[in-house]
Amino acid sequence: MKRGRSSKEKKGEPSSGSRNTRAALGLVFFLSAVFFLFTSLLGDKSLLHLQRMEGERERWVRTNDRLTEENRVLREEILAAREDPFTVERISREELGLVKENEVVYLFDPREIRPADGSAVDAR
Repeated sequence: MKRGRSSKEKKGEPSSGSRNTRAALGLVFFLSAVFFLFTSLLGDKSLLHLQRMEGERERWVRTNDRLTEENRVLREEILAAREDPFTVERISREELGLVKENEVVYLFDPREIRPADGSAVDAR
């Protein structure tokens, strides 16, 4: 025997069971979307964390570039000190205060130096 449809189960109208299923699926979808949005913005591997990490990486790159340039300059100074006699002489005179044989060194007290016109000099 065929079962007949009740007045509530007309063709095209969803039953209350399918309405509940759709509502539950919609709620699950909504909660999942909220969860994924929350974790993508505030989680451990979030967009904010990635942005901070990118800024830190850029700072490290700038620091690395600066140190690389500093190393290049120091290498050039070392090479010049090893091979260029004028550089060795300049360093000896400026940093160590050495003089060549038969040179005469005149030391002046800066407080005692006066211009030729006799005016006072401010030697601070």
